[in-house]
Amino acid sequence: RTGGTKPNFFQDCLMEVFDNLEQHIQNPVVLQSILRLMERGTMVLTTNYDNLLEIFGQQQGKPMESLDLKDKDKWARGHVKYGVLHIHGLYTDPCGTVLDPSGYKDVTQDPEVMEVLQNLYGTKSFLFLGCGETLCDQIFQAIFLYTVKNKVDLEHCMLVLNENEDHFLKLQADMLLHRIKVVSYGDCFQQFPEYVQDLTAQICKQRSPGKGHAKSAAGTSCVDCAKRKLGKSGTKRIKQSD
Repeated sequence: RTGGTKPNFFQDCLMEVFDNLEQHIQNPVVLQSILRLMERGTMVLTTNYDNLLEIFGQQQGKPMESLDLKDKDKWARGHVKYGVLHIHGLYTDPCGTVLDPSGYKDVTQDPEVMEVLQNLYGTKSFLFLGCGETLCDQIFQAIFLYTVKNKVDLEHCMLVLNENEDHFLKLQADMLLHRIKVVSYGDCFQQFPEYVQDLTAQICKQRSPGKGHAKSAAGTSCVDCAKRKLGKSGTKRIKQSD
């Protein structure tokens, strides 16, 4: 166990890896976009162990708060506007981090946790960012793919990198079975920050907090951004061919 009062190797390793996170902010545009969405009532859930978003938000004067699954009810009710729920735990509390199959089992077989998250998934439109290996994550699969009961007519979206067309098309088909629309932000990561910034602007333009359009704003905005991006790419290709 890692929660003892005496320092231990695992805690030391985590502190060394995550030390001085504020010096490693590489894409402030993405973080600023997420904060803008949080200002309008968007709830944020992450599988990351770090609190980089919270650090950035605090630098912007926002009352950020890192939450774990003990705080699931408070987070789900929207009582913490700038709260970030870490479903795998946070590095500052090594004892609470999910690192192995037994840890995943503790989460996926906790009926309260699953009920809270699945109820949200059935009533809110989710936007998944930065999904790569996350698709293989057992908690992600349990919550968002296989055990959601009474799926309603909601559209969820996932932004992914399109490096390989065949793989991308297969992922689109696979995720569509789970009511998740896969949208490409580009063929290189450098395109990600601008896309997220544009997407955020579209979501904020289409809805206001508490309005009925909240459920469909993310999906519609993803599609709109993808169409504009495709149009720009087509224009560039024409210019290049000239």
